[in-house]
Amino acid sequence: MKPEKLRNIGPTSSRELREIGIKTRDQLVTTGIEETTRRLLFRFGSEKKISVNYLYALEGAIHDHDWRDITPPRKEELRRMLEPLRSELTVNRS
Repeated sequence: MKPEKLRNIGPTSSRELREIGIKTRDQLVTTGIEETTRRLLFRFGSEKKISVNYLYALEGAIHDHDWRDITPPRKEELRRMLEPLRSELTVNRS
C-alpha cells in the first residue's frame, strides 16, 4: 500500500509514521495522538527529540487542518501530554 499524504506531515515524519505502522489518516485517527506519540517516543526517542511541534502536526493531520489553526487551549493540552509520555519512556527503559 502506498502511504497516504498527510497534511502537515513532511517526508521524514511520514517515514517515521510508517515505521510505527501508520500509513493512512484513518490509521492515525484510530491510533490517536497519545498512542502515536508513545510509539514515536519508544521507536525514536533515543535518536531524536519528539517536539511539541510534531504533536501539533499530528493533531492537524488527524483533523485535516493546518497546525497553526489549533486553538491555544488544545496546544496547551498537547504540551501537557508530552512530558508524562517522555517520562514513561525513561521509566520503561530503566
